[in-house]
Amino acid sequence: MNDEVNDDCKRIGRFDVDFARRTITRISDGAFIKASRSETLIFTLLAEKANNTIYREVLLTDCWQGKVVTNNSLTVAIKNLRTAFAKIGEHKIITTEPKLGYCIRQSALIDDGSHPPKNNDIIYDESDVQPIIFKEEVENKEPLSLSNKVKTDVVPPKCNISLFEIIVGIIFFFATLIICYRFLFFMDTTSVEGLPVIYNGVDLPKPVQNAILQNDSSSISRWYAFPISKSCNYYQLFSVSNGQFINYSSTIKQEICSVK
Repeated sequence: MNDEVNDDCKRIGRFDVDFARRTITRISDGAFIKASRSETLIFTLLAEKANNTIYREVLLTDCWQGKVVTNNSLTVAIKNLRTAFAKIGEHKIITTEPKLGYCIRQSALIDDGSHPPKNNDIIYDESDVQPIIFKEEVENKEPLSLSNKVKTDVVPPKCNISLFEIIVGIIFFFATLIICYRFLFFMDTTSVEGLPVIYNGVDLPKPVQNAILQNDSSSISRWYAFPISKSCNYYQLFSVSNGQFINYSSTIKQEICSVK
């Protein structure tokens, strides 16, 4: 991996890092993210050491020089980076190494052509442009009579809606309402060791956190965790991987409700 440094800028793989502006820009199409100083240093360190796990202690020491910070500061910074990269379509940048630290795979720094340059310029060929000639016919011009005027009036189309279309519309409306109600409990976003998790605002049990860490992979962009019973601690767990939902509920060591 060839890195180029110009003043306060550094090129790492398919990204340009601007330390002065604190931006990370994708070279192919110019999409960029804004980051804090520590977040910019975290990305740079992980990218320069691609394919190597960087321990949490090293990141805390090197990316917050002269400051006393906690593990939570690193967790929040990783979450912010992942969220920002996801907004420009980059969901596999940072990989979590459970109980160790974080890593950026070198494959994530190689341009695979998935983000081509955007070209909004429209080029006209003058040879294809033909002049438009308006010819006004003065002779034999008939006066517009009342009958001709009636014929040229625009008649609005009739709106004919069948009973079947009305029924289908009602069914679609209620189906949409049910789906929206189904996801109303997703009220907040948290993180488990830097992994973004959408949940209902209640602290996630330890078995759920363990299942997320054990099943994490670079293809997973976010997790969904939610209880399906109010009387006991029983959760469902889903991940979003390459735009598809995958059910990981069976990997949770669920707690059994006590019979009263």
